[in-house]
Amino acid sequence: MCYTININLTRNELEKRFGAKFRDPASFHPGYYFNAFEIPDLPAIQTEDPESIGLLKWGLIPSWVKNAGAAREIRRKTFNARMETILEKPSFRMAVGSRRCLILCRGFYEWQAMGKEKIPHYIYLEEKPPIAMAGLYENWCDRDTGELIRTCTIITTAANSMMKRIHNTKKRMPVILSRDNEKAWIDPDLSAGQAFRYLKPVDEKQMAVHTISRLISKRGVDKNVPELVEPFSYNENTLW
Repeated sequence: MCYTININLTRNELEKRFGAKFRDPASFHPGYYFNAFEIPDLPAIQTEDPESIGLLKWGLIPSWVKNAGAAREIRRKTFNARMETILEKPSFRMAVGSRRCLILCRGFYEWQAMGKEKIPHYIYLEEKPPIAMAGLYENWCDRDTGELIRTCTIITTAANSMMKRIHNTKKRMPVILSRDNEKAWIDPDLSAGQAFRYLKPVDEKQMAVHTISRLISKRGVDKNVPELVEPFSYNENTLW
């Protein structure tokens, strides 16, 4: 799965890399630690406005959800969308056709099960460029308050060989789009069926990974620090 990501990127880095401008530059705050369960704002480029970078709340709320209580309940189940079922699940199948997005980040975190231990890893692309993960989005209106909430989910797929060794329980990974496929994924003329073919695991040869300290697993501490992504060695030298 993918519940924790790193968005330590400046506005200029994102705008230059993706050829889009922030709609509200002052609202974007980079950081090393974005946890889905904290419902953070994620920078994203949407089908409806491919020239702009906006912020979407992590945890997709389908447009048909009736009230805030139901919205809170469902969004905790929609941080990720499994690519194998997005054309079937009521929460996602409408968005696949017309509300696709790029979730922008630097990398993501995953834990490897080693007996009773869980060893945290930081995963990214070689040379550490900004990444575009495949996502879906919805604009949900709270009928009681009239507030419009823009939400998203990150699509996951079967793990590649490297990620199978790291995420060795669920064996999943986020869909990382190639630069050649980014614009195609958010093309409004692309059908849901056509878009589906881009949802593949990235080649592990393009990826890099290292173990990090257990700071990321601690509660009540500041995790928005460079130490979070720094390499950390464990005694278990045969982790994977």
